[in-house]
Amino acid sequence: MVGLAIDQIAQSGLSSLSVIYYSAQLFRTGNGKKLLLNDKTISLKAFKDLLDKIGIFNLENNIPYLSFRSLFKRFSRYTRDDCISPTRTKKEQDFEALLRTAFLLGIDHNLILSKRNNKQELDKVSQSLKNWQDDDILKDMFRAGSQPKVRYEWLEREIPRLQDELNTFQVHEQYRAIENETNSLTIKLREVEKNKNIAEFKVSNIEKTLLSHPDISREDLLELYNGLQEIFKPETLAHFESVENFHKSLSFNRKKRLENDKIKLLLEIESLKIDINDISALRDSYLESLQGKKAFDEYAVIARQLAEFKEEKERLHDYLNFSINLQKKAQNLRERKVEQDRLAVNYASTNPLSEYDKFFAELAEIMYPRVPAGIVLDVNTGDNKIRYDLSIQIEGDDSDGINDARILCFDWLVFTCGENHAMDMLWHDNRLFADIDPGVRARWFSFVNQSLKRSGKQYIASLNTENFNAMETTLSEIEMLELKSKIVLTLRGDKAENKLLGIQFGSKK
Repeated sequence: MVGLAIDQIAQSGLSSLSVIYYSAQLFRTGNGKKLLLNDKTISLKAFKDLLDKIGIFNLENNIPYLSFRSLFKRFSRYTRDDCISPTRTKKEQDFEALLRTAFLLGIDHNLILSKRNNKQELDKVSQSLKNWQDDDILKDMFRAGSQPKVRYEWLEREIPRLQDELNTFQVHEQYRAIENETNSLTIKLREVEKNKNIAEFKVSNIEKTLLSHPDISREDLLELYNGLQEIFKPETLAHFESVENFHKSLSFNRKKRLENDKIKLLLEIESLKIDINDISALRDSYLESLQGKKAFDEYAVIARQLAEFKEEKERLHDYLNFSINLQKKAQNLRERKVEQDRLAVNYASTNPLSEYDKFFAELAEIMYPRVPAGIVLDVNTGDNKIRYDLSIQIEGDDSDGINDARILCFDWLVFTCGENHAMDMLWHDNRLFADIDPGVRARWFSFVNQSLKRSGKQYIASLNTENFNAMETTLSEIEMLELKSKIVLTLRGDKAENKLLGIQFGSKK
């Protein structure tokens, strides 16, 4: 692995990492836990703040999401994910990537921030409405398909009615006990009335029996007796008078028994009537004492219902007012977005990247002659946080080599022509050169070598030895010698001084 430092000398063989910025020297211990700046201990946070203030990047306006660390990566893509797109680095969100790229190109950042802030505010409005709909009262209402406004208007009518009912409510302390006693008396009354009805039914049956079975007259009995003389012997039918007397005795006793039973039943009926009157009178007195009064638990039910309705009305009132205010706010935000879209369209129509577009095409032409290339800035009017769609294109950039060339050209454009920075160093790792043809790679380094002469800028590249040597067949002898003269470090595993920091870590096997 060889390290090129074109047009500037880089030190090697140091036992600690050394970086020079404005006559300040930083040392970091091997474990990275201690930082020394000009021989004084400094915390990592304080050092980050210092980097933001030293003027490498124009951060005076305190634009959100911009810092030395986030912008420095555009000049030192040191991870694989940093080398996928020219307009973003590892873990950058779309909005952050656009803002930082636009900042380095001098594109107005206000419209970019405004759309993002506008979208966030609109999302908050939507989330607030959603949170309200998760409220227990409103959730049931929405699930049932009810409209909060209709429910609120009904509560406005129902609450005064319940309040009036509560104000006129008379509570009887023994309401439930008396009510239970009244119910018991009603049951007892029904039982007594049933017994009375049974007794009256028995009296009716006795009266019917007495009417249905009259005594047999003496003449009828004698006629029956004479008719039997032809069938039975005379001595068998003797003593007619005895028979007649016996029959009269049976009839008399039966009638007497029925009459006695009837009298007993009538007496029982009279007694039951008295009981009915007494029970009815007592029950009626209880009912009269409860007239217009109710139990305390009924009062509590109405009071609880009234409290629940009042709470529901208050929640609905808050929701309806909040909803109206949120809807107004959402409408204002949408109108603001439309206005900002118009401003963005007007801004994009001025073609603010025309010079960058031209220069990028020239850089692409060096690497891939007669291949369409350019930079396109389109306005994104979608419902998202992205203000512009920025396209950095070299036709065929779906291939690894051309995509890497796209990153090289764009980084060079920002490095040499970009705005809001004073970076004099750009570093590219071997992974950006590995898939590029040797001839294309050679043209790139030839261009870089010529461009940086007397520029005061430094281009650092780490190249696989094979990739470096492969350019020799395309470059002239003088160009190759010049590039070889820029090699500041060749990494090998043979001895300590040929390692990255010039020292051996761990035991050597």
